[in-house]
Amino acid sequence: MAEAARLRRLQRFVQAVIVHPGETRRAAALAARRELKGRPPESALRPSRTLSAVERIGIYQGMYLLRMHDALAADFPGLKRALGDAFRSFVRKYVQAFPSTSYTLNRLGDHVPEFLARTGRWPHRAFLRDLARLELTVTEVFDAFEADSPGRPRPTAAGPGTTFRPAATLRLLTLGHPAGAYLDAVRADRSPRRPPRRRTAHFALFRRGFEVRRLDLAHGDFELLRRLAAGRPLGQALAGLSSRHRRDLSEHALARLFRTVVAERILIPG
Repeated sequence: MAEAARLRRLQRFVQAVIVHPGETRRAAALAARRELKGRPPESALRPSRTLSAVERIGIYQGMYLLRMHDALAADFPGLKRALGDAFRSFVRKYVQAFPSTSYTLNRLGDHVPEFLARTGRWPHRAFLRDLARLELTVTEVFDAFEADSPGRPRPTAAGPGTTFRPAATLRLLTLGHPAGAYLDAVRADRSPRRPPRRRTAHFALFRRGFEVRRLDLAHGDFELLRRLAAGRPLGQALAGLSSRHRRDLSEHALARLFRTVVAERILIPG
Protein backbone atom coordinates (compact mmCIF):
# COMPACT_ATOMS: atom_id res chain seq x y z
CA MET A 1 0.00 0.00 0.00
CA ALA A 2 2.83 2.38 0.86
CA GLU A 3 4.43 1.68 -2.51
CA ALA A 4 1.12 2.38 -4.30
CA ALA A 5 0.75 5.67 -2.42
CA ARG A 6 4.28 6.71 -3.41
CA LEU A 7 3.51 5.88 -7.04
CA ARG A 8 0.35 8.01 -6.96
CA ARG A 9 2.29 10.92 -5.48
CA LEU A 10 4.93 10.57 -8.18
CA GLN A 11 2.26 10.50 -10.89
CA ARG A 12 0.62 13.62 -9.48
CA PHE A 13 4.01 15.34 -9.28
CA VAL A 14 4.85 14.55 -12.92
CA GLN A 15 1.41 15.67 -14.15
CA ALA A 16 1.57 18.91 -12.16
CA VAL A 17 4.91 19.81 -13.72
CA ILE A 18 3.88 18.90 -17.26
CA VAL A 19 0.66 20.92 -17.25
CA HIS A 20 2.16 23.95 -15.49
CA PRO A 21 2.30 26.90 -17.92
CA GLY A 22 5.38 28.53 -16.39
CA GLU A 23 9.12 27.90 -16.23
CA THR A 24 10.00 24.24 -15.63
CA ARG A 25 12.24 24.63 -12.59
CA ARG A 26 9.65 26.70 -10.76
CA ALA A 27 6.90 24.26 -11.76
CA ALA A 28 8.97 21.35 -10.43
CA ALA A 29 9.68 23.15 -7.14
CA LEU A 30 5.98 23.93 -6.60
CA ALA A 31 4.89 20.40 -7.44
CA ALA A 32 7.58 18.86 -5.23
CA ARG A 33 6.48 20.99 -2.28
CA ARG A 34 2.92 19.76 -2.71
CA GLU A 35 3.35 16.13 -3.81
CA LEU A 36 6.80 15.05 -2.58
CA LYS A 37 6.48 16.39 0.98
CA GLY A 38 9.05 19.07 0.34
CA ARG A 39 11.74 16.77 -1.03
CA PRO A 40 13.54 18.14 -4.13
CA PRO A 41 12.48 16.99 -7.63
CA GLU A 42 15.76 15.11 -7.95
CA SER A 43 14.59 12.74 -5.22
CA ALA A 44 11.91 11.40 -7.57
CA LEU A 45 13.51 11.78 -11.00
CA ARG A 46 16.90 10.65 -12.19
CA PRO A 47 19.12 12.69 -14.48
CA SER A 48 20.45 11.32 -17.76
CA ARG A 49 24.05 11.53 -18.96
CA THR A 50 23.37 14.93 -20.53
CA LEU A 51 20.28 16.33 -18.80
CA SER A 52 19.32 17.09 -15.23
CA ALA A 53 16.14 15.61 -13.77
CA VAL A 54 14.29 18.91 -14.24
CA GLU A 55 15.54 19.28 -17.83
CA ARG A 56 14.29 15.78 -18.62
CA ILE A 57 10.75 16.47 -17.43
CA GLY A 58 10.94 19.87 -19.15
CA ILE A 59 10.93 18.06 -22.50
CA TYR A 60 7.50 16.65 -21.74
CA GLN A 61 6.29 19.97 -20.36
CA GLY A 62 7.26 21.64 -23.64
CA MET A 63 5.52 18.96 -25.69
CA TYR A 64 2.31 19.19 -23.64
CA LEU A 65 1.20 22.56 -24.97
CA LEU A 66 2.03 21.55 -28.54
CA ARG A 67 -0.07 18.41 -28.14
CA MET A 68 -2.98 20.38 -26.70
CA HIS A 69 -2.69 22.85 -29.59
CA ASP A 70 -2.82 20.07 -32.19
CA ALA A 71 -5.75 18.33 -30.48
CA LEU A 72 -7.86 21.49 -30.26
CA ALA A 73 -6.92 22.56 -33.79
CA ALA A 74 -8.15 19.18 -35.08
CA ASP A 75 -11.51 19.48 -33.29
CA PHE A 76 -12.00 23.22 -33.87
CA PRO A 77 -10.60 24.08 -37.33
CA GLY A 78 -13.16 26.84 -37.79
CA LEU A 79 -12.26 28.45 -34.49
CA LYS A 80 -8.57 28.20 -35.35
CA ARG A 81 -9.18 29.98 -38.66
CA ALA A 82 -11.36 32.64 -37.05
CA LEU A 83 -8.85 33.42 -34.29
CA GLY A 84 -5.82 33.35 -36.56
CA ASP A 85 -2.59 34.10 -34.68
CA ALA A 86 -4.55 34.46 -31.43
CA PHE A 87 -5.36 30.73 -31.44
CA ARG A 88 -2.06 29.84 -29.71
CA SER A 89 -2.79 32.30 -26.92
CA PHE A 90 -6.32 30.90 -26.67
CA VAL A 91 -5.00 27.32 -26.32
CA ARG A 92 -2.51 28.31 -23.62
CA LYS A 93 -5.18 30.08 -21.58
CA TYR A 94 -7.78 27.37 -22.13
CA VAL A 95 -5.62 24.42 -21.03
CA GLN A 96 -4.51 26.42 -18.01
CA ALA A 97 -8.18 26.74 -17.01
CA PHE A 98 -9.15 23.22 -18.16
CA PRO A 99 -6.04 21.00 -18.21
CA SER A 100 -6.27 17.53 -19.71
CA THR A 101 -7.19 15.05 -16.98
CA SER A 102 -8.01 11.98 -19.07
CA TYR A 103 -6.04 9.34 -20.95
CA THR A 104 -7.90 10.48 -24.09
CA LEU A 105 -8.01 13.92 -25.70
CA ASN A 106 -11.43 13.29 -27.25
CA ARG A 107 -13.21 15.49 -24.73
CA LEU A 108 -10.48 18.08 -24.18
CA GLY A 109 -12.57 20.79 -25.86
CA ASP A 110 -15.79 20.21 -23.92
CA HIS A 111 -15.51 23.60 -22.17
CA VAL A 112 -14.41 25.70 -25.15
CA PRO A 113 -17.78 27.47 -25.74
CA GLU A 114 -18.21 28.45 -22.10
CA PHE A 115 -14.55 29.53 -21.88
CA LEU A 116 -15.01 31.82 -24.88
CA ALA A 117 -18.19 33.23 -23.37
CA ARG A 118 -16.72 34.17 -20.01
CA THR A 119 -13.05 35.02 -20.59
CA GLY A 120 -10.90 37.31 -22.67
CA ARG A 121 -11.67 40.03 -25.15
CA TRP A 122 -11.98 37.78 -28.16
CA PRO A 123 -13.06 39.54 -31.38
CA HIS A 124 -16.61 38.64 -32.44
CA ARG A 125 -16.96 36.63 -29.23
CA ALA A 126 -20.65 35.74 -29.70
CA PHE A 127 -19.94 34.30 -33.15
CA LEU A 128 -16.86 32.43 -31.89
CA ARG A 129 -18.94 30.82 -29.15
CA ASP A 130 -21.59 29.71 -31.67
CA LEU A 131 -18.92 28.35 -34.01
CA ALA A 132 -17.32 26.46 -31.12
CA ARG A 133 -20.71 25.04 -30.08
CA LEU A 134 -21.22 23.71 -33.61
CA GLU A 135 -17.75 22.17 -33.77
CA LEU A 136 -18.11 20.69 -30.28
CA THR A 137 -21.41 19.10 -31.31
CA VAL A 138 -19.66 17.56 -34.32
CA THR A 139 -17.15 15.88 -31.98
CA GLU A 140 -19.95 14.67 -29.70
CA VAL A 141 -21.82 13.14 -32.65
CA PHE A 142 -18.65 11.50 -33.95
CA ASP A 143 -17.95 9.93 -30.55
CA ALA A 144 -21.56 8.93 -29.83
CA PHE A 145 -22.43 5.25 -29.73
CA GLU A 146 -24.41 4.40 -32.85
CA ALA A 147 -26.89 1.89 -31.49
CA ASP A 148 -29.04 1.91 -34.60
CA SER A 149 -27.85 0.04 -37.67
CA PRO A 150 -28.44 2.27 -40.71
CA GLY A 151 -29.64 -0.67 -42.79
CA ARG A 152 -31.89 0.00 -45.74
CA PRO A 153 -34.72 2.45 -45.08
CA ARG A 154 -38.14 0.89 -45.42
CA PRO A 155 -41.19 2.82 -46.60
CA THR A 156 -43.32 3.70 -43.62
CA ALA A 157 -46.96 4.73 -43.62
CA ALA A 158 -47.03 7.45 -40.99
CA GLY A 159 -50.36 8.45 -39.52
CA PRO A 160 -51.41 11.00 -36.89
CA GLY A 161 -50.68 8.54 -34.09
CA THR A 162 -47.23 7.52 -35.32
CA THR A 163 -44.42 8.18 -32.87
CA PHE A 164 -40.69 8.19 -33.54
CA ARG A 165 -37.51 7.65 -31.61
CA PRO A 166 -34.43 9.70 -32.47
CA ALA A 167 -31.30 8.06 -33.84
CA ALA A 168 -28.70 7.58 -31.11
CA THR A 169 -26.34 10.07 -32.74
CA LEU A 170 -28.92 12.78 -33.48
CA ARG A 171 -28.27 16.23 -32.03
CA LEU A 172 -30.53 19.25 -32.62
CA LEU A 173 -28.83 22.61 -32.26
CA THR A 174 -29.92 26.26 -32.44
CA LEU A 175 -27.31 29.03 -32.76
CA GLY A 176 -27.44 32.80 -32.98
CA HIS A 177 -25.22 32.86 -36.09
CA PRO A 178 -25.20 30.78 -39.32
CA ALA A 179 -21.90 29.17 -38.38
CA GLY A 180 -22.41 26.18 -40.70
CA ALA A 181 -21.52 28.07 -43.89
CA TYR A 182 -18.38 29.49 -42.26
CA LEU A 183 -17.28 26.00 -41.19
CA ASP A 184 -17.99 24.61 -44.67
CA ALA A 185 -15.73 27.27 -46.19
CA VAL A 186 -12.92 26.39 -43.78
CA ARG A 187 -13.23 22.68 -44.54
CA ALA A 188 -13.17 23.38 -48.28
CA ASP A 189 -9.96 25.37 -47.70
CA ARG A 190 -11.62 28.56 -48.83
CA SER A 191 -10.99 31.81 -47.03
CA PRO A 192 -14.30 32.54 -45.29
CA ARG A 193 -15.61 36.05 -45.36
CA ARG A 194 -15.62 37.90 -42.10
CA PRO A 195 -17.86 36.39 -39.43
CA PRO A 196 -21.52 36.39 -40.53
CA ARG A 197 -24.06 38.72 -39.07
CA ARG A 198 -26.26 37.50 -36.29
CA ARG A 199 -29.14 35.37 -37.56
CA THR A 200 -30.77 32.39 -35.86
CA ALA A 201 -29.76 29.10 -37.45
CA HIS A 202 -31.06 25.59 -36.78
CA PHE A 203 -29.21 22.33 -37.39
CA ALA A 204 -29.64 18.58 -37.12
CA LEU A 205 -26.40 16.63 -36.85
CA PHE A 206 -26.06 12.86 -37.00
CA ARG A 207 -23.54 10.21 -38.02
CA ARG A 208 -23.44 7.54 -40.67
CA GLY A 209 -20.45 5.27 -40.33
CA PHE A 210 -17.50 7.56 -39.71
CA GLU A 211 -19.12 10.61 -41.35
CA VAL A 212 -20.87 13.35 -39.40
CA ARG A 213 -23.66 14.89 -41.46
CA ARG A 214 -25.40 18.20 -40.92
CA LEU A 215 -28.78 19.44 -42.06
CA ASP A 216 -29.42 23.18 -42.09
CA LEU A 217 -33.09 23.53 -41.16
CA ALA A 218 -35.77 26.17 -41.41
CA HIS A 219 -37.45 27.07 -38.14
CA GLY A 220 -40.53 24.99 -38.90
CA ASP A 221 -38.49 21.92 -39.90
CA PHE A 222 -36.47 22.18 -36.73
CA GLU A 223 -39.46 22.58 -34.44
CA LEU A 224 -41.24 19.60 -35.97
CA LEU A 225 -38.15 17.38 -35.64
CA ARG A 226 -37.68 18.56 -32.07
CA ARG A 227 -41.25 17.63 -31.15
CA LEU A 228 -41.07 14.25 -32.86
CA ALA A 229 -37.69 13.46 -31.28
CA ALA A 230 -39.28 14.22 -27.90
CA GLY A 231 -41.84 11.46 -28.57
CA ARG A 232 -44.93 13.44 -29.59
CA PRO A 233 -47.24 11.67 -32.07
CA LEU A 234 -47.08 13.07 -35.59
CA GLY A 235 -50.59 14.54 -35.54
CA GLN A 236 -50.03 16.26 -32.19
CA ALA A 237 -46.64 17.59 -33.28
CA LEU A 238 -48.10 19.10 -36.45
CA ALA A 239 -51.16 20.52 -34.69
CA GLY A 240 -49.00 22.26 -32.11
CA LEU A 241 -46.95 24.21 -34.65
CA SER A 242 -47.42 27.95 -34.68
CA SER A 243 -48.39 29.88 -37.80
CA ARG A 244 -44.76 31.03 -38.01
CA HIS A 245 -43.56 27.43 -38.06
CA ARG A 246 -46.17 26.46 -40.64
CA ARG A 247 -44.87 29.08 -43.08
CA ASP A 248 -41.72 26.97 -43.39
CA LEU A 249 -43.67 23.75 -43.89
CA SER A 250 -45.53 23.77 -47.17
CA GLU A 251 -46.78 20.41 -48.38
CA HIS A 252 -43.68 20.14 -50.60
CA ALA A 253 -41.33 21.08 -47.77
CA LEU A 254 -42.98 18.61 -45.40
CA ALA A 255 -42.69 15.78 -47.94
CA ARG A 256 -39.02 16.64 -48.54
CA LEU A 257 -38.32 16.69 -44.82
CA PHE A 258 -39.85 13.26 -44.29
CA ARG A 259 -38.00 11.78 -47.26
CA THR A 260 -34.77 12.96 -45.66
CA VAL A 261 -35.79 11.73 -42.21
CA VAL A 262 -36.59 8.26 -43.56
CA ALA A 263 -33.59 7.99 -45.90
CA GLU A 264 -31.12 9.07 -43.22
CA ARG A 265 -32.93 7.27 -40.38
CA ILE A 266 -32.80 10.43 -38.30
CA LEU A 267 -36.08 9.40 -36.67
CA ILE A 268 -37.14 5.77 -36.48
CA PRO A 269 -40.88 4.98 -36.34
CA GLY A 270 -42.05 2.88 -33.49
